[in-house]
Amino acid sequence: MEFSAGDVVLVPFPYRDRLAEQARPAVVVSDVTYNRHGDVVVAAITSHAVRVATDAPLVDWASAGLRAPSTARMLLATVASSRILLHIGHLTPRDWTEVQTRLRLVFVST
Repeated sequence: MEFSAGDVVLVPFPYRDRLAEQARPAVVVSDVTYNRHGDVVVAAITSHAVRVATDAPLVDWASAGLRAPSTARMLLATVASSRILLHIGHLTPRDWTEVQTRLRLVFVST
């Protein structure tokens, strides 16, 4: 399956502080051109409230196929597309725009 930026997927997401992983929802943040090579870059999705400026609250979480109010957290990982367990849905344009804004905060210094 081909994945696009803004897709919500279920993926074995690595913990940042230990050698383990947990299946959790994530949003694809890499472009389809990049994804065609077999890897995708994803940002974690959590049910926790916004904690830092780089967290993006997902207003339309239900439309994206999520079960609870959610936040896209800019904990980023590159995973093989073959490891994606399930395609859950897709972010609405306004939520995707918010995620892109938060990504810029991670990578671009102002």
